[in-house]
Amino acid sequence: MTLSILFLILTILMAIWAVVAALWITRELGRRGIKTPFIWFRFYVLKNLDRYKEVTRQETGRVGSLYYHYIIPINTALFFALLALLFYPK
Repeated sequence: MTLSILFLILTILMAIWAVVAALWITRELGRRGIKTPFIWFRFYVLKNLDRYKEVTRQETGRVGSLYYHYIIPINTALFFALLALLFYPK
């Protein structure tokens, strides 16, 4: 297995983790009475992320852990994607 394929697999895993975290955030906001139309879920991801950050900060004084469960994997996926391109055999 080449490094490019390894980084591509890691990119996909991190992207899946970010999508799952976005779904959890939407579920948590729904429990708090903030609904997201399912049709527009894709467009509401960043809006929901900001909403979740504000709601949890108001409730506990800290940002909720799901916020970081989205931010860290999505940035890591971008990093691994760049590495996959860098190590792509020419």
